[in-house]
Amino acid sequence: MVTADERKQDIINTIEENPTEITIGVSTRKIVDGAWSIDDSSRTLTVRIFQQKNPEVSVISDTKGTADTSKKYGMLADHTADLTDLSEERIEFGSPYGKMEVLAIYPQVVKGEVCGYQCELKRVS
Repeated sequence: MVTADERKQDIINTIEENPTEITIGVSTRKIVDGAWSIDDSSRTLTVRIFQQKNPEVSVISDTKGTADTSKKYGMLADHTADLTDLSEERIEFGSPYGKMEVLAIYPQVVKGEVCGYQCELKRVS
């Protein structure tokens, strides 16, 4: 059985194989003097972005031939990213692959301890 510390180190090692630095804009809503106050800030994370294997493959046909494309991407972040508090916000960020939007966040949990986060991404225009 893998311990939480071993899983955390596995995630960190995987990210270090092909790291990408991203900046996520975060909007936090707080009640101040009986009204909502929105505090905008940003968070810089080192993650790994990869193309996901997806059964939904689009076939593009043109005069040169056909090509199979998949526009689904994934992201792996370590335990320090703390993405659970952002799960109700729309998260978009720029990357070398283009502008991305986070579709889903899946915490990687071992024995009740969060070891990292795996996310589904899609490229947006």
